[in-house]
Amino acid sequence: MRQGLLLALLLPLAAWGMRPLETPQAVPETSGLVGAPYTAPLAGPPPAFVLPAGNPATLVIIIDDLGNRLKEGRQTVALPGRISVAVLPHTPHGARLAEEAYRSGKDVMLHAPMSTLDQRPLGPGALTAELSELEFRNTLGAALASVPHAQGVNNHMGSGLTQQAEPMRWLMTELTERQLYFVDSRTHSATVAAAAAAEAGLPHLSRQVFLDNVAQPAAIAERFLNAVEQARRRGIAVAIGHPYPETIAFLQTVLPGLEEQGIHLATVSEVLAGAGH
Repeated sequence: MRQGLLLALLLPLAAWGMRPLETPQAVPETSGLVGAPYTAPLAGPPPAFVLPAGNPATLVIIIDDLGNRLKEGRQTVALPGRISVAVLPHTPHGARLAEEAYRSGKDVMLHAPMSTLDQRPLGPGALTAELSELEFRNTLGAALASVPHAQGVNNHMGSGLTQQAEPMRWLMTELTERQLYFVDSRTHSATVAAAAAAEAGLPHLSRQVFLDNVAQPAAIAERFLNAVEQARRRGIAVAIGHPYPETIAFLQTVLPGLEEQGIHLATVSEVLAGAGH
């Protein structure tokens, strides 16, 4: 039954200038620093996106990788509804976009670069296992200072560092002292970041769905539907996307109608406040 419903939802999107649907990777780790695979904006508005009926639920949407591209960053900040944005440190437009997001009522987060298993380039403000505790905390402090109004942190990449207990303890200690929250982007299934946050008593969430591993309309729609299904099953789900033209166009269309379809859109801080943190 779900396959039939999904097909009905995706066929109109298939006509909206897409290539064949691909299976998203489970834990992507794009660089996002110079620019992930942006493509030309799609011509014309997307079709209506109607969700299947189900239990009311809360959905958290985080858009990562802001700071290097002003146009896409501003389009993200202008998205309707209570979304959260994660800004890379020390980027050309990061401070301006953080200010604009704050004024528009979005949650602002530091998108902290962390070392990977395959030693990818991380850009400025990177947290690595080679840093001493003092260097680690100073690097994090400088990164936070470059993103005004940051209420929390999530990891950019980090398949290597988030598996290491000691750096994660340093991270959660610093965030606790600053009264910030943490979101585990879960770029590797063996992450210990959320466990370290829980041990420190730090307010935290973990990502369930990446929206745009494949930046094509039907693939984004399929992942969004998966996020909604998880939210209705669990009560809440966290989805992470990126400022790709396809993602922005899809969210511009679907976000205004979420409430009437029983999905409450909330920022990370709102969810954590409701959880008693």
